[in-house]
Amino acid sequence: MYVSVEVITMVATAAATLVAIVSGFGWMINRMDARFAAVELRFEAQDAKFEARFDRLDRRLDRVECELSEVKVAVGRWEGPKPRLMTIR
Repeated sequence: MYVSVEVITMVATAAATLVAIVSGFGWMINRMDARFAAVELRFEAQDAKFEARFDRLDRRLDRVECELSEVKVAVGRWEGPKPRLMTIR
């Protein structure tokens, strides 16, 4: 069977193009993975910072809640029981 030079060139060109496309796609995926890893590290650092901030906020809110309940008790003792609308005979 006789194969012309043009057919061999076309087959080689198609194979080279396919290899180039596959290797380019693999390079792009590798680069994207590296960038996503870098962004994930930044997000984890921010998450740790916000977690510490939320912990401080929770402690402050617990203190405020405790003080507020003490104020409610103090005001309740100061005001006394609520007067009734109807007197009991």
